[in-house]
Amino acid sequence: MAEKPTQHQIETPSQAPPASKTITPPGVKAIEHWSLFGRPGHPSPTRVTASAWKREPFKKPEHAAWHVPIPADQLGTLLNGFCPSAMEDKWFVYAEGPDAEGRVLIHMHRSWTGKKIVELEIKIRGDSEEEKKTGSAEIMGITWEMDEEVIRDHSEEKAKYNALEVCKWVLGVRLVE
Repeated sequence: MAEKPTQHQIETPSQAPPASKTITPPGVKAIEHWSLFGRPGHPSPTRVTASAWKREPFKKPEHAAWHVPIPADQLGTLLNGFCPSAMEDKWFVYAEGPDAEGRVLIHMHRSWTGKKIVELEIKIRGDSEEEKKTGSAEIMGITWEMDEEVIRDHSEEKAKYNALEVCKWVLGVRLVE
């Protein structure tokens, strides 16, 4: 009869895992992307409101000008936002506006904590309400969280990357700097 293995023998494998189990650099990047952005989102058919999910304001915001055009056919999707429905959905996104001057704020919060990570300031051009919904628009500025207890190693560059990737991955809105 074989001896029962000790706890040390159970936890310490006698050989390396097979090569097929090794995580390659592309696999590491995919895991990092998943942990930051979750599963791909589905555009919301209706406008998501601030009250749809928990949210917290910035603790230590930084702001910079940023000029990124928004294609007219993408504006409605961006304004509708995204409300998470499962743990794999990592973001809550909603818009406020447009106001009388065509100014819109897009708020991007982590879904688990409700912490605000990025806010985009958008200017919609047009005079009538209909033109403001279908007209040309541009990101005019970005605000991001700098509190290390909320998000580590955040910078302007990372905030812009996060904003573009949330737009693309979660909302299906492709923006080009």
